[in-house]
Amino acid sequence: MEDGSQEKVFSLPQLQNLMRRDPEAYKSEFEQQWSHFNSMLEIFKLKPQKPHKTFAEHVMFLAHVSTSFPGKAEELPTNLMDVLDEHSQIMHADMRRTLVSALVLLRNRGVFPCLRSLPLYFKLFALQDKGLRKMLFSHITRDIVQMHKKSKSQQTTAELRTFFFSRMRETDTEIARRACAVFISLYRQNVWSDAHVVNLMSAGLLHPDVKIAAALAHLFLGNKTKGLDGILEESDDSDNEGFAQEALTGIAHAKKTGNREKRVKRAKKAAKKAIGKHNKKDANTAVSFVAIDLIHDPHTLADRLVQRISKSGEPFLFRLLVMHLAARLIGRHDLLVPNMYPLLMRYLVPTQNEVTKILACLVESSHRQVPLDELKPVVVHVMKNFVTDSQTPEVIEVGLNTIAQVCGRTVNLLTDDELADLAGFRKHKKKGVKTAVRSLVNVYRELHPELLERSLRGKAATMALSRGEMRGPQVGQQAVEGLDGMELLVEHWKKRKKNEGEMAPDGMDVLTQKLLTDDDLKTLRKLRLQRSVELQMGRKRKRGESESSSSSDSDDEADGEDEEKGMTGRLPGAISGDQLKSKKKKNNKQQRLASVEAGRNDFKETLKEKCRTRKGGKTNLEKNRNKPLMMARQGKSARKKLAMSAKQKMHNLKTHVSTLKKKTGGKMKRRR
Repeated sequence: MEDGSQEKVFSLPQLQNLMRRDPEAYKSEFEQQWSHFNSMLEIFKLKPQKPHKTFAEHVMFLAHVSTSFPGKAEELPTNLMDVLDEHSQIMHADMRRTLVSALVLLRNRGVFPCLRSLPLYFKLFALQDKGLRKMLFSHITRDIVQMHKKSKSQQTTAELRTFFFSRMRETDTEIARRACAVFISLYRQNVWSDAHVVNLMSAGLLHPDVKIAAALAHLFLGNKTKGLDGILEESDDSDNEGFAQEALTGIAHAKKTGNREKRVKRAKKAAKKAIGKHNKKDANTAVSFVAIDLIHDPHTLADRLVQRISKSGEPFLFRLLVMHLAARLIGRHDLLVPNMYPLLMRYLVPTQNEVTKILACLVESSHRQVPLDELKPVVVHVMKNFVTDSQTPEVIEVGLNTIAQVCGRTVNLLTDDELADLAGFRKHKKKGVKTAVRSLVNVYRELHPELLERSLRGKAATMALSRGEMRGPQVGQQAVEGLDGMELLVEHWKKRKKNEGEMAPDGMDVLTQKLLTDDDLKTLRKLRLQRSVELQMGRKRKRGESESSSSSDSDDEADGEDEEKGMTGRLPGAISGDQLKSKKKKNNKQQRLASVEAGRNDFKETLKEKCRTRKGGKTNLEKNRNKPLMMARQGKSARKKLAMSAKQKMHNLKTHVSTLKKKTGGKMKRRR
């Protein structure tokens, strides 16, 4: 009687609590439950395709309490892994997730090493179980992050990287995608971000699976939010988008009512706003070149990427993405890949889809070491197809912006006659074209004013040429003797110490004897920027302008570096297709008011039009208005009026009169 009462009281959760508090006191009960688990395990192996609730409860119970009994803790994960390895294909989904949850719990408590369960997990990735794949991926990444925080064992890290790299090269695309996703996730969490991991991931850029190559291309291009979702296909954002689309479809395909139409419009507006915010967030993020700079053999990688996109058979947007990566490799490492430029020329026509992105690839693949024979035909092709009077002003502006960016990196491309032809567009009637020509002229004012006409050089550049201070750069020339603009900093010191009577050192003494502080480097950057603006403007700026620009630049060092982008001696920056597009001119006040007036409609006319175009039969109001008199006399409202007392009629009359006095508009109430 007493034993029966004990069995009735001690359920598995209660027994679990008691065993964890005092394992020695309940050792016999644990042995009993362990033998019961072994017998149920053999029964479950006979029919693994059916759910077994009691067995699942015992598995989780032992997973919680086995760590208190060291002898059995090592045996439990072995049994669970053997069952999953043998029957995972036909096992019931709920039972499979339960066994995996027990393994995750045991791994979190350090019962077995990480590498012991990884082969099984990647075998389970091949199953058609979305929830299980998501749970396994999150567990693997979280487990490696925790291991990295606790102890950075080089041997364990090397073994893990070798395992994931071998899985990324497998023929099963699902397993290869998960291994690639692990690399990307750990790199973005700054857990595995050294040169060894970057070069392992660079091998995945040549993987035959498009999603793997695209995800890694986004990573190397510095896109912080794109790529990983395409591999996993189970992110929360995609689920939310699916639910929103399902709800929108339910509204849109239901009965057409005014309320539902308004809800559809609001849903579309909200979705468009969310997409705009997401794109704006991506556009505002700074591009990172860290991954590209860590590649050991960028030339071989760029060659193989160009060979891949030269072949047809893959989606155009994917080839455009890989083309962008190859162009950035060429520009960042000053590579010579002759096959790149004929490939770009094939797509450079104004009617090509995403032509601004292809032009951005041309800009990023240009640098000083490229032979003029390779790059000049592409620039001439852009001039003939984009910068002509027969094209629209938007196309001309895009072409001029592209040529200005390319010439800023390779200034010897154009002859004086070609530059004069392009400068002739400064008299174009569209302001955007004038601005694009002005940017091209400013590039040559700063880098090579000899090619410009005398009237376009500007005062500062003309005087510098007459003094012999400026010379046009030669092809491939990139000689550096010191910090760019060091003489400006020395001159600044001389002016500051003139009243003190001290002698400021010259440039060579500063480089050999003095250590430049952060403040000195900020001042040097401001002076370089000021000199660049003076050369481009063709005059010396007023004191107020220079002080305002200097103060604004000194606020933030990163902002100053962004302002210096494109100057001589700086590393080439990233160019997007949006930067080459023409800027849409904002409407003035009169145009905005005219647009508002055009959008307004007369309410009565709209109501009449709605009635004329309405589909279906007559409304009940129309039917009542045209009902025969003998039928209307038998209606409920007519009989109610006949039965009204004088007091009720007077009350209705007073209510009607008060309603007429309010003049609230809308439909007039009829007196009953």
